[in-house]
Amino acid sequence: MNPSAVIALDERAPSRASLRGVSSPTPDAPGSPFSALIDAKLRGDRENQRLRARLRDLAAQAGAADERARRHLAGDLHDEAGAILTAANIAIARAEFLLPADAPAACAEALRHARECLAEVAATNHRIVEGLHAPSLEDGLAAALAEWLASFGARAGLVVNLSCSVEIYARRLPQNLAVALFRIAQESLGNVARHAHATRANVTLTADDEAVTLVVEDDGIGITPAARRKSGRLGLASMRTRCEAFGGALRVAASSTGGTCVRARLPLTATPRAALRAVND
Repeated sequence: MNPSAVIALDERAPSRASLRGVSSPTPDAPGSPFSALIDAKLRGDRENQRLRARLRDLAAQAGAADERARRHLAGDLHDEAGAILTAANIAIARAEFLLPADAPAACAEALRHARECLAEVAATNHRIVEGLHAPSLEDGLAAALAEWLASFGARAGLVVNLSCSVEIYARRLPQNLAVALFRIAQESLGNVARHAHATRANVTLTADDEAVTLVVEDDGIGITPAARRKSGRLGLASMRTRCEAFGGALRVAASSTGGTCVRARLPLTATPRAALRAVND
């Protein structure tokens, strides 16, 4: 039988069908409309995959650039601002030494106040430099987060709880992935301290065979849709970029406590080249 024959009704006997040798292209024959549709679909799928990979690489490059900028800024603050603060402290000490014994008490009080302000600025500068540096991950992400959260909670006046699944302790995460998760946690909790009017925050890290999930939840006033749209103000854009670098996703929603819940899920399989450079450059 000709494979290209089609079945047609016999006009003399409508209830019967007969084969007519009318040639017609098979659906998958080259050049057929169906074949053209398949080719177009495959080309579209390949292009979508290429664009998604390119988007991940661009997001990873943005993350790498952010880490480099943080390191450079930390170096400038430590070296230049630190030197200026030291010089100012020496100048105040000299002024106190040269102050006449019969100088008004207000002069000594003003110098003392200046020294206190300078000490506060120096402490703030030190804290900023520490925050800009990439975390030490020798003992794993959970340990690095626990150490930073203890310091952050004390400064912000927040009770911060950290909960990690067994898999987080058992699995050694790629360094670039761990840095991305650490930065997302930093930015999320920074938002809590600045905008949420919260008293408590919970940080949860879980992992499975496919991805790592970070959840930051607070008991504050929540986030309005209008505020969510101002992603730059809340740092959501940078968090989303870090997620996209790994083909992950960021979700911001109301929490069960009435505050805000930030959920970042990053696949373990995606390791963009630029993301690797983020911690090595």
